[in-house]
Amino acid sequence: MQYRNILVFLLVLPLSGCLTFSKPVKTPKNPKPDKVAEKQCPVIDERPAVVQCPAITESVCAAALPDHKLKLIGQIEYVDIFPTGLRQKARIDTGAETTSIDARDITEFERDGKSWVQFSVVDRVSAETIDFKLPIERTVLIKRHGAERTRRYVVLMRLAIGDLRDYVEVTLANREQFDYPVLIGRNFVQGQAIVDVSRKFIALEK
Repeated sequence: MQYRNILVFLLVLPLSGCLTFSKPVKTPKNPKPDKVAEKQCPVIDERPAVVQCPAITESVCAAALPDHKLKLIGQIEYVDIFPTGLRQKARIDTGAETTSIDARDITEFERDGKSWVQFSVVDRVSAETIDFKLPIERTVLIKRHGAERTRRYVVLMRLAIGDLRDYVEVTLANREQFDYPVLIGRNFVQGQAIVDVSRKFIALEK
């Protein structure tokens, strides 16, 4: 029996050179991946954030524009017409270049070799009619859809909205069909006031 075991050992020994003994591979504690993981970027919402703006006041305007000297007025204000002192309701329209007033019985005449115009303004509260005579600054042609061109006179008038007073060009037009007899354009507002379209008669609050 002992000789048999020795014989088996001698037969197996030459074959041992064909056997490959591999060393155990140690797994690193923090294995590095073959590829670098892509960074997870935050998702950006491109929609603009909704900002709740405070109501427009002169203090808000002063904070936004420290050097501004603009007054705050509403979309509808009372306008005083000098030298008569006639007060009319006016709509503020920054889309209109020139101020316009409801004028009736417009008649052109000559004075001292210059062209003048006479017209009447009706006080819609008292129904009183007030006459004006002013030199003509220029005339404009108004083209309306489906109608012939209309020539309108432009005069220089002194107007006031609250503390704001200025001489501006005013177009004479029949505004009887409009709610407001006076339309204040950019030539009065520009450089003087900021318009809050959500409010009315702000100038009288001061």
